[in-house]
Amino acid sequence: MRIGLALRVAFAAMLAFAASGCFNAFYVLDDNFKPKGRSIAVLAGVPENANVAVAALVTDELRKQSRYRVMSQAQIAQALKPYPQLIKGPYRSAYFEVDVDWSLTDKQKLAAMQRALGVDYLYVMWAPTAVSWGSNKGANLHLVAQLFEFPGAKEVGQGAFLLYISKDDTTHLKQGAEKVARQLAERTGMLGKNQ
Repeated sequence: MRIGLALRVAFAAMLAFAASGCFNAFYVLDDNFKPKGRSIAVLAGVPENANVAVAALVTDELRKQSRYRVMSQAQIAQALKPYPQLIKGPYRSAYFEVDVDWSLTDKQKLAAMQRALGVDYLYVMWAPTAVSWGSNKGANLHLVAQLFEFPGAKEVGQGAFLLYISKDDTTHLKQGAEKVARQLAERTGMLGKNQ
């Protein structure tokens, strides 16, 4: 009984922390980074519904908040058959946490996907695990993400973060996607003028 209460308190604290503005979902690897291109595609790296939903939300938010030309999920699905598909991501294992190893990403597969899409940047998000809470109405979705610049599949940025998903309320998921998109746009110097 006490363990369940402790888990709920810890979970509430994580949500409050994420909502407080301390949410750090994206950072650039080189502080002197300047974007060379303007087109971007957001890819779900795991063909699971939650990963696809997050990629779609981040795509929509990037369109609203950035100066990037953002490829729609429908355009991606038309150019890549099948989409979504499993892309080897930057992690060794994923159970309650994601064991991150940024060097494991399948850059050759990403380069082939980029050629099919014709964009300057790929922002790939992997959600390999989710931890359910309570009566299975919600879960913490563990995500890792990388931004690659083409040609060359140069890794520009990374992020590892949690998003809360709920079957009954998408508010937290949408807020998380807004923050991810804002950080990506802001930290790559592509935040929209009205932001």
